[in-house]
Formats: sequence, structure tokens, C-alpha cells
Amino acid sequence: MASSSVNPMSFNEYTGTRNPSPSDSIAPPSPPYPQAFADQYNRGQMGMASSRSAVGYGGSSIPAPFPADVSMPLDASAHDHEVRQLRRKVRELQMELHRSRTALETLRNNVPNSSALPTPPHSSSFQAGWKARTEARKKLFCSLNRAGNALCAWHDSRRERRAFPPRNAPPGYLNCGCTYEEALFEESLSRHGVGSYHPGENVRMDPALRNPLLKLLEKRYGYKDGEFEHDPITEEWAEGESPSVWEQKAHSGQIVRRRPEPNANNHDRA
Repeated sequence: MASSSVNPMSFNEYTGTRNPSPSDSIAPPSPPYPQAFADQYNRGQMGMASSRSAVGYGGSSIPAPFPADVSMPLDASAHDHEVRQLRRKVRELQMELHRSRTALETLRNNVPNSSALPTPPHSSSFQAGWKARTEARKKLFCSLNRAGNALCAWHDSRRERRAFPPRNAPPGYLNCGCTYEEALFEESLSRHGVGSYHPGENVRMDPALRNPLLKLLEKRYGYKDGEFEHDPITEEWAEGESPSVWEQKAHSGQIVRRRPEPNANNHDRA
């Protein structure tokens, strides 16, 4: 039997063909890159590292800390500036308040009979004359008549029962029950045209209206007899209303008539 020709191959030759040498199995080296690319890569890696250090949990950005010795002086300076501004504003407001109070006080002293405020203070000489004027008017309008009664103009014109018997009225009261102040108030109103119901009547004001009105003026404005007849700023009396005029009337015994004469119920005053 003829045998086929076989090309015998040694084991070494076979293994050398199927198993390359270790040096042949290593991958070829990467082609060289320019140095500029390497530098750019390194810078990028450094940037990523710094970005990761500035990002906290949840992706929240954490500002990079500043040196304490730089930020603190800036904050303290801003705080001091704000405090100085506030203090300056407080001083300005205090000055404005002082000016307003001064202006209000000046207004109170210059405006006569301002609402709920006392009248400007009068000089001592004027107050003394004012008091003498009031006393003279009391002698004329609050003295006893021939029957021993002192009556206001309203009750003097009416035949009504007297509150007090003749010559027995309490101090400061008339026999009709009205006070001296109410009688003087009625007389003062009459000379200003207030209180007359009919032409020709000198004084006719119902005490039910007159007395509450007087109390209101006294409480609200500090009214006293003579308020309507003088200027509180200049301290000048109206013509014929000065203390000397009224004192002269009282000393001379001048008769003051309450109503036109004559009638059966007329009472003259001394």
C-alpha cells in the first residue's frame, strides 16, 4: 500500500505558528500625541477636580470660602454705616418733634379761646381791673331792690314764686334762685342782641336755656363775665366796657333799668 506523502511538521514549528511570542501579543503602542494636547488634558482634569470640590450633596453649590480677615471688616463697616444713618434719622425726628411742639405751644398762646384750651395768660394789672369790673357789675345787677329781692332780668319780669325769701338768699345767689354769674351772663348777652324774643325787650332769655349755655361755656372755654367785651391779645376793653366806666356807674348809684317803663310790675335797681 502506497502511503500519501505527508509533510511532516515538527512540534516546535507548530507551536511557533499558533502561539506567537509574548512580545508579538502586546498591543502596539499608541501613536504619539502632541505635547499641547497633553497639557490641555491635564488642565481639564484639574478643572473637574476643583468643580467637584465646590459641589455639595444634591448638586447644591457651596461658595468657596473667603478668608475671615477679608470679609469681616467689610461686614463691620457696613453695619457701622447703617447704625450711623439710623442715629442721624432719630436726631432729625427728635428735632422735628421739638419744632412741632414749639409751634403748637405758640399757637395755643396766640389764638384766643381755642377749643378746649385756656385763654392766653393776662397781665396782673389787667386781671385786677377785670375783677374790679365784675364786682362793680354785681353791685348794679345783683343788689337788692326796694322789696328786698335780688332778681335776674328774666324773673324780674315775671310774678313767680321766689326761691328764697327777701334778704335771705345764700351768698352768690339771687332770690329767684339764679347765681350772680347767670345774671351777669344774661345782661351781657342782651347788650350783644342775644336773648330777646320780642322787639323792644332788653333781656328775655329763659333760664332753662341760659344756665346750661353758661355752664357749657365755662367748662369748654373757661368763660368769665367780660369775655365778650375785651380783646384777650391786646388786653383792650371795648368802648364803654372798661373797669373804670363800670366802677363809676356803681359809685354814682346810676339806675339800671331792666325793662322799658312804665308798668305795674317794674322794679328799678340801684
